[in-house]
Amino acid sequence: MALSEAQLAQYMDEGYLVVEDLLNASVLSPLIGEFEAAIDTKARALHAAGQLSQLHEDAPFETRLALLYADAEAEAAQALWHVGQGKHHKTAGMFAVWTCPALLDIVEQVIGPEILAHPQFNSRAKLPDHEQTVVPWHQDMGYLQPDADDTFMVNFWIPLVDAPMETGAMQVIPGSHRWQTLSHERIGFYDGLHEEDMPDYARVVNCPVDKGGVLMIQSRTVHRSVVNSTERVRWSLDLRYCDRRKPTGRPDRVAQSAQDWLHLFPGDSARLDPHAR
Repeated sequence: MALSEAQLAQYMDEGYLVVEDLLNASVLSPLIGEFEAAIDTKARALHAAGQLSQLHEDAPFETRLALLYADAEAEAAQALWHVGQGKHHKTAGMFAVWTCPALLDIVEQVIGPEILAHPQFNSRAKLPDHEQTVVPWHQDMGYLQPDADDTFMVNFWIPLVDAPMETGAMQVIPGSHRWQTLSHERIGFYDGLHEEDMPDYARVVNCPVDKGGVLMIQSRTVHRSVVNSTERVRWSLDLRYCDRRKPTGRPDRVAQSAQDWLHLFPGDSARLDPHAR
């Protein structure tokens, strides 16, 4: 699915774009199933060790991790949260999302056919009222090495559940992609930008996105996520792409094919999409 002329113009001119109904359930369901299985495995291990009082087996994907986290002892709670957090989830389901034609068609439209799945990616399980998942204003470029400062990156924020603002969805500052890469410093658990350092003319836009939709930003677009004030978990992915011939700003090795993915991550198995490109 290509962007319309108006959508592409907004993305290039304002540095962000919400695209609704881009990914169907068949793309996201295998990855969600992997997260559900990983949480269940961890929960059963902690329950057997006496560190978790209930398994909450009947709770849906949107709430089970939050219920488990609330019932677990402190160390066990962190272990549960980390199942869905970070860049360690290198699986067949993740590869299928990363290589789905709906995303790649848009990336090709923006940067051309020489596409690299950027090594900086994350899955995020944003728990209710969880300080560690409130991310301050920042530019993604602020987390990368300066050799990639001129590399155009197409960044996707992809919710795995409906993400209205009250679940801790994203806010962006339109036009901030034209700013230079700003100096980031530690704010709480993350490197970020202080709100008082923003230009007076900065305008904040809320970006709620339902499951199946995506938020597109650029690597210098200033953005943040707010607190999750619901009882649900806001599950999401951060994926980004760039021209494979350009610096990535990261030293990590990168999979450029299904075969390379299996070579780099041999335990991550057999369910790769045969139609992935």
